Amino acid sequence: MSKLSSTNLVTTFAQIAAEKKAVNLSNDHSDFPCQPELLESLVKHISDGRNKYAPSEGVYALRELIAKRYEKDFGISFNPETEVTITAGAIQAIYTAISSLIKEGDEVIVFEPAFETYVPAIEARGARPIFFQLNPSDFSVDWTAFTKLITSKTKLIILNCPHNPTGKIMPDESLEHLQRILNGTKISILSDEAFADLIYDDRPAFSIARYPKLAERSIIVGSLGKALCVPGWKIGYCLAPEPIMDLIRQVHRYLIYSVNLPIQLALADYLSGHQCWSPFRLEFQQRRDYFSSLLAKTRFTFDKVEGGYFQILNYKNISTESDVDFCYRLANEHGVSAYPLSLFYHDKIDQSMIRVCFGKDEQDLNLAAKRLAKL
Repeated sequence: MSKLSSTNLVTTFAQIAAEKKAVNLSNDHSDFPCQPELLESLVKHISDGRNKYAPSEGVYALRELIAKRYEKDFGISFNPETEVTITAGAIQAIYTAISSLIKEGDEVIVFEPAFETYVPAIEARGARPIFFQLNPSDFSVDWTAFTKLITSKTKLIILNCPHNPTGKIMPDESLEHLQRILNGTKISILSDEAFADLIYDDRPAFSIARYPKLAERSIIVGSLGKALCVPGWKIGYCLAPEPIMDLIRQVHRYLIYSVNLPIQLALADYLSGHQCWSPFRLEFQQRRDYFSSLLAKTRFTFDKVEGGYFQILNYKNISTESDVDFCYRLANEHGVSAYPLSLFYHDKIDQSMIRVCFGKDEQDLNLAAKRLAKL
């Protein structure tokens, strides 16, 4: 099989899934429907003619709701006027934050496996990504080894929690380690918390905002699209201390200027009347548990995820193929598409692991599990 880029591979698996009527677990979105109440509000705002530009920094009512949520959940105050910005999804927020803070010659530490958008944004600025590999057995951090990567050129550390693709949540002791490491430095943190509303088993809400000394040097990125299962709406946000946010907003204005006005208004309406910002969280947990019970009957090995809607599966008991070839055969011959974990590493480290999305209806999960059990 020829070498494929990650983008081409996603397209290839989608095509195979359609042609072979395979269960598509390789994509990066869930199948839950939009909440009717949210959709009704959006239609109303569009019908009422609210179709012009939004303020560049975002609709104030939505920014205020986000600031109040962080104060309620984490005891930290962000000024909605100067420290909260609405973005065209989490990816745009990440790119804008990196573009705002990083210059040529800087170094940015990236934990691997890593979401694929971080490195291109770093390299576009002429900066250098410094890769730190998480422990492949449990995706934990060796903080002694991590400390050795910090130099006078280190400008930014990118965290992602809950982690895509592993579903891990960084424990308190890890963040306490990081806080001690960064004391006395000018290193910033970009905390990608796009899946923070999808945390399971009664774990406490997660944000770097829980740690004031880390929060004061952090840009926090969130996703309303993922929380509400409308990823195609591309609505995210970022929070940061005012001096950092000033820089972010300068880039944001020239990059996209503003974000879809009626969608922002609809989200503000919906979120103002709901304590929980993820109406499907319990359903996601139920799908995780259901799929895990089915996978326990296969030869795959795995640890149940803590957050997000992806599950890592180890197939060492099944095949010695590369993960790309295994995923290709899985989709083409067995009717299930998955995503190779090696594509989340800059040097394509192959650990015989794949990523699947369990945010599907139970019928699809059941069918996928039956097919996987035959391997």
